[in-house]
Amino acid sequence: MKISRIVLAVLFALTAGANTLRAVPSLPTFSFHENGQGKLELPASFGGFVIPIPGALTTDPGPGGLLSALAFTAHPQVNPLVVGDVVLLDASGHVSDILRFDEATSSPSGLTQLIFFYSNDHGGLLADTGLPSSMFTNTVTIQENPSGPTIYTPVAGQPGFSTDSPLGDSFRIFSTPDTGSTLLMLGAAVAALLILRGKLLTV
Repeated sequence: MKISRIVLAVLFALTAGANTLRAVPSLPTFSFHENGQGKLELPASFGGFVIPIPGALTTDPGPGGLLSALAFTAHPQVNPLVVGDVVLLDASGHVSDILRFDEATSSPSGLTQLIFFYSNDHGGLLADTGLPSSMFTNTVTIQENPSGPTIYTPVAGQPGFSTDSPLGDSFRIFSTPDTGSTLLMLGAAVAALLILRGKLLTV
């Protein structure tokens, strides 16, 4: 019976942690990973939906763009996201990543806009193609978060700013491994297994 209670407690803790990770954001939030995984999470006022945005390698028509770079396709509802580059600096002050918003184009289904994710990590992921040789004139430089996603919330005129939503948009840039919450949950699971093992040995 004691072991069952421990198992239930651990499962509850892990479930609570997972629910926290899936918390509905307060404003439309894009998430982009170097491996090509992307999504748009909408706040409750927009239905709370999660829209997958898978990335793929394609030609970047922007200034200095590479012939094969990781691109995510967005579909602005009314107005396109502001064009420009978001430059991420590592702890040494070197450019580690660039999130690029290219010009939007019209299609039968509405606006289509490519968002490119460049990485200079040389880690073998889809974004690890190097950096463009030149930049848009509209550029913002921010510090990379070394322990989790880098949060970028543009204001009017900055790259990625949206006028479709009165709240604006936010971007979560996964330029480093997501070690924070994942390691916490893994640690909880390991601790639970050790406790269970100790209980079994004393039975």
